[in-house]
Amino acid sequence: MSADVVTRQQTGSSSRSWTLKSLFMAFSLVALLASNVASLVNSGAHDLMHSALLRVLLIGGQPFAERLLKDSPKAKLGQDIKDKTADFEIKNKRLAATNELQAKQLDEVNVRNRQLAHQIDANGKQAKETVATVHQRLAKGVSRNVSALPAESIPYLGLGVTLAVTSLDIYDACQTMKDFNGLLRMMGQGEEKPELCGRRVPTVDQVLSSAKTEWRNSVQRVEEESKAIKFSAPEARLPTGDEVTKAVCSVLTVPYFCTVR
Repeated sequence: MSADVVTRQQTGSSSRSWTLKSLFMAFSLVALLASNVASLVNSGAHDLMHSALLRVLLIGGQPFAERLLKDSPKAKLGQDIKDKTADFEIKNKRLAATNELQAKQLDEVNVRNRQLAHQIDANGKQAKETVATVHQRLAKGVSRNVSALPAESIPYLGLGVTLAVTSLDIYDACQTMKDFNGLLRMMGQGEEKPELCGRRVPTVDQVLSSAKTEWRNSVQRVEEESKAIKFSAPEARLPTGDEVTKAVCSVLTVPYFCTVR
């Protein structure tokens, strides 16, 4: 075989080899480009290639594979998911603790509300009982004073009845103040000192001794208090002779005084 033939055969072989290499390179570039595009637009393709690469790198060991793939999109996404999951769990625990605390506080508020409602109901019942007691006492006092009017109209005898009725009125007023103080203490408002409970009623002799000088002041005071409350009270005046005669002679027969007219 001549040298030219050998040279042409070598040249043809080199050309075919170069062509095959060029085709392989082109195919590799296209495949690489296609895989990159697929990994960008398709998460399944990215995961498939990541898994395939991971299996290849695992030949060098788990730490080696994780170190090389730590900056890959899948690894970053996985780490981001872990971070967000951990943050969510922390927030969820805080929220659960807050909800538990608020539920406990709500239970305490409900208990206090029930206690307050019970206390208000008890206070209302006690107030109603006190008002009923005071009303009964006042009604009894009014009835007593009206019943005492006929006896009080009789000279001297009426004075004793008036003093007795006044003593009973003072006692009732003292008891009423004690009832009111019970209500004040129940509402946490302390109490009023019932000074009237120590008030003493003068004797018949003391009243008679002061009658000459104090009767006008007594009448004037009653008139002023009646005007202050805009109450039309009967006129307070000295009795006439006929009125005294009627009052005395209706009980006693006094010679020369109680004569038939």
